Amino acid sequence: MNGYKTQFLNTQPIDGDGADNKVIVVVFTDLSADRAKGLFGDVLKQVAAPSYEKDGILFGPFYEGNEGTAIYNSGFRPFQSPVPFLFVRQGVISDWKFFLDKEDWLNRWARRFQGSGVQTLADELRRLPWRAKRDQPHYK
Repeated sequence: MNGYKTQFLNTQPIDGDGADNKVIVVVFTDLSADRAKGLFGDVLKQVAAPSYEKDGILFGPFYEGNEGTAIYNSGFRPFQSPVPFLFVRQGVISDWKFFLDKEDWLNRWARRFQGSGVQTLADELRRLPWRAKRDQPHYK
């Protein structure tokens, strides 16, 4: 997977328009779903964190039986695939949603995006109805 990461980093566009939209998909046609979970877990343990910290690269595992759920619908399992594959893509600022329940990854994201990450979170929070209504007595 390190070879695919290198290929990804050297494939145009490297920056600017479109750089955040490129992806490499590595399909494992001869790998069973049972074996994919363990193998992908091992690969992610060895490669994923250092790759994200150094280059901002994410790896995403897809295989039959992957229990990962969608962010906004816990009943939807988008990471399942009849043929196992891993994607390689550039991490983007909106990825914080994937890391919210994984403190070590959220900390990596925060170090990577720093001030712009704080602004992104603030923008998201401003859209949520968590604030007290201004017409309540404690605001008068």
